[in-house]
Amino acid sequence: MRMAWILGAFLLVLSTGSNAGEIAREKAVAIKAGKIITISGKEISPGVILVRDGKIVSVGKNVKIPWDAEVIDASTKVVMPGWIEAHTSRGLDRGNENVPSVPYVSVFDSINPASPFFEDSLRQGITTLNVSPGNATLIGGRSMAVHPVGMTVEEMAVAPDLFMKISLQPASGKSRMSHLAALRKEFATIRRYIAELKEKREVQASGKKEKKENLELDIKKEAMANLLQGKMWALVYCPDASSVLRAIDLAKQFSFKMKLVVGPDAWKAAKEIAEAKLEVILDPSLVYWETDEEKHDEVLRIAPIAFWKAGVKFSYQTDPNQFGTSYMWYQAATAVKFGLPRDVALKAGTLYPAQMLGLGDQFGSIEKGKAADLVILTGDPLDTMTWVDSVLVGGKIVYQRSKDEKLKRVLDLIK
Repeated sequence: MRMAWILGAFLLVLSTGSNAGEIAREKAVAIKAGKIITISGKEISPGVILVRDGKIVSVGKNVKIPWDAEVIDASTKVVMPGWIEAHTSRGLDRGNENVPSVPYVSVFDSINPASPFFEDSLRQGITTLNVSPGNATLIGGRSMAVHPVGMTVEEMAVAPDLFMKISLQPASGKSRMSHLAALRKEFATIRRYIAELKEKREVQASGKKEKKENLELDIKKEAMANLLQGKMWALVYCPDASSVLRAIDLAKQFSFKMKLVVGPDAWKAAKEIAEAKLEVILDPSLVYWETDEEKHDEVLRIAPIAFWKAGVKFSYQTDPNQFGTSYMWYQAATAVKFGLPRDVALKAGTLYPAQMLGLGDQFGSIEKGKAADLVILTGDPLDTMTWVDSVLVGGKIVYQRSKDEKLKRVLDLIK
């Protein structure tokens, strides 16, 4: 009897262990949508998105829903991938460091998960942001991609050390000439350091030098060394068209890879940007009036159209200081209003920024194998009357308009 009891207990443990493995696997989530805007392909209306373990496993009209799946009824709604902002300096305790050149710092240590900015981002349907040092810098440090949800930076983290932020906007009291000279000096110093370190390592490896030196890479120079060795990209802010040309020259001279964050009139260098095969993050002001130098009359300038016609891939930024431009959907809608094809306008807020961040295989479109970062909308994403109803990050609901107490208080005040 004792042996039978022990054998039975043993079998029960084995059975429990097997079931535990099944329990640990997340339950499938099926979203029944009135319309699915996949971004990468045709729209599906109606359709089903099947999610398991935070990834999209199937999407289409005739997707079989598992019997145990959690079903989200969005049959009267529109589902699209979350918006992605490829450059923002909000959510930090300070946008810029006081010291002009700090390549060794990272926004990881400055991001404030409790910042209302991240809550607002979710409310707008933004699911991924590249948080970067601001533009008032020389070399501002390293950026980081995050989800706008989580109690700690570690929980929010998507990808650390994505870009080294560099700015061609001279600091107050500095000329453009001195600013660029200082930048070239920084690059030249690191390039010389890399060459000398390589030479010392070769000598030490040959055994010609008896005394061993510590030839580890200086931690303060590591990030810039990675940039010049092609292990990291630069995110270069160019306030105007002329600074775009300087950025292109710098990248050629010091052999580093970059994406551009541009000012309103940088579209004037669209041809040169296209020839250099660069991608740009547009200024929040997509459209502005300018006085024509020859005719002296007011001319409407439309940046996204200029870049699109030149064949330059671009994405949007938002600006909280203006009502319209503080929304990603508004930026896309503005571009469409002035002639940008709808599919391009939507990609510029989803797939293109994901690709610019090197995360295009994970985010930016609704495809099998990608993260289930999804936005459920009450209508068309570019319609002013549309609300963000729910947001999913990694297949989990992280925002619901019906439970948004802050939004309810604001709407009550309006009433």
